[in-house]
Amino acid sequence: MKILLISLLYSISGFSFEALDMNKKELKNIETIKPHAQVELSEPQPSKFLIYTTNEKFSFESEAKKECNNRINIFKNYGISVIGCNIFEKNNNYTFTIEYLPELKNSDLIRSILVKKYQPQKLYWNENLAKKELSNSISKFKNSPLKVIDSKIIETDNNYSFEVVYVVNNILKKSKTYYAVFERFKYGRYTFESEAKKNIPSVLNLLKQNNIAVVRGEVVEDGNDYAIDVEYINKSDDIKILKQNPEYSIENYKSTEKFPFEDNALKEGIKRNEGFLKAGLFLVHNYAYEIDNDWTFSIDYAVKNIYRWGSFAGKEYLIKRYNNPEIFDFENEAKKAMKEKVDNFNSAGLYAVSFDVYETISGYSFYIDYLEKQNIQGKIDNDL
Repeated sequence: MKILLISLLYSISGFSFEALDMNKKELKNIETIKPHAQVELSEPQPSKFLIYTTNEKFSFESEAKKECNNRINIFKNYGISVIGCNIFEKNNNYTFTIEYLPELKNSDLIRSILVKKYQPQKLYWNENLAKKELSNSISKFKNSPLKVIDSKIIETDNNYSFEVVYVVNNILKKSKTYYAVFERFKYGRYTFESEAKKNIPSVLNLLKQNNIAVVRGEVVEDGNDYAIDVEYINKSDDIKILKQNPEYSIENYKSTEKFPFEDNALKEGIKRNEGFLKAGLFLVHNYAYEIDNDWTFSIDYAVKNIYRWGSFAGKEYLIKRYNNPEIFDFENEAKKAMKEKVDNFNSAGLYAVSFDVYETISGYSFYIDYLEKQNIQGKIDNDL
């Protein structure tokens, strides 16, 4: 009896421990769900600040830090907000980057400009003649809104020409916010690297006097010579790109009149400058060129461009041709009628820049090339 009771108790106890052990295993396999905060993730937005980099190298960290602070002061003087300066080691030297906000706090501190180059289509057979024509051209530039910042003589195929580097205003759209953009151009031509390096301070001062927000200059190789690579700050109405809308552009007019000698053509072309000046246009250069074994003249001039809402709307003046419909029996009759009509054109503000009598099948007639102001309606960006 005792043996049966003990066996029964053992059976019951064994069953209980086994069930308990199975329950523990089942509990371990149940996935525990932990509470967590519900966070809505937005689309990643681009940073409001940009990073300014430089190719400058410094032997010591302290030198890099000093130049970075100088650069920051330049930025701040032009209304650029700086986030910070970062110094780091690169190829056993030190350099830096600057984090900045491209939005200008005071956009009036910086102009929007374009640095352009002018080179005439004329080649001169000796260097002295090219130098003389360069001097004449620069004197004309001084009477225009195009500000000369550099010039040089160029040798091409045993002939000579010249190049003028000038600054022209860039027309922006009216905007509440303008941005700083960094740009570069090459200045000067030097035989020796040391000469270019010595001239950097004076060149930067000259550019500052022309209201260019210069940052720095460094000597670079330019062919067989050296030049100063100038970095400057420009103003833009678009953070991604600087749209090129020059306030003035240089145009070329070629006459079809014929003269027996180069001097005759050049002198007559200079006389025709009067029409351009009366229209308020700006002369850049006068020269003569050959045409059908004779000579004629050519005039380079600056004309105002008109923009509306950031897009080109037209030029303030165009040169158009009037062909007289009447046919004359004799050349002198055509010349007399042409002179009267030229006077009438000028009196009406349609300034004649070139005119000539030509022979037709049945007699003579004439043409007149004249300046006509364009009627561009609506609010234009140039007036902002």
